[in-house]
Amino acid sequence: MKRVSLVMSLVLSATAIAGGCAAPARSLDQIRPGMSRQEVQSTIGPPQTVAHSPGKECAYYTMLKDFWSRVPWSVSDRYYVCYDAGRVEAFGKVDGAAPQ
Repeated sequence: MKRVSLVMSLVLSATAIAGGCAAPARSLDQIRPGMSRQEVQSTIGPPQTVAHSPGKECAYYTMLKDFWSRVPWSVSDRYYVCYDAGRVEAFGKVDGAAPQ
């Protein structure tokens, strides 16, 4: 019984830590083409990482899945928002292939 309690405590702690640095995925529904970098950050917060290329910038975010989409080994998804001249050009879920 003590082992079960310990395992549950560890799982809950890991979930809380992972969730502490992610925003809810429903926030991404508010992103629209043409938004400024400041508008995006006020909506979904600062990005975890940013990649730069000539004339473009892509920001990457970790977003929490809704409760019914979660499985123990996957509680979040990774999303990107790409800017051209400081305005949103493209955004979506990272599926292994980096946006161009």
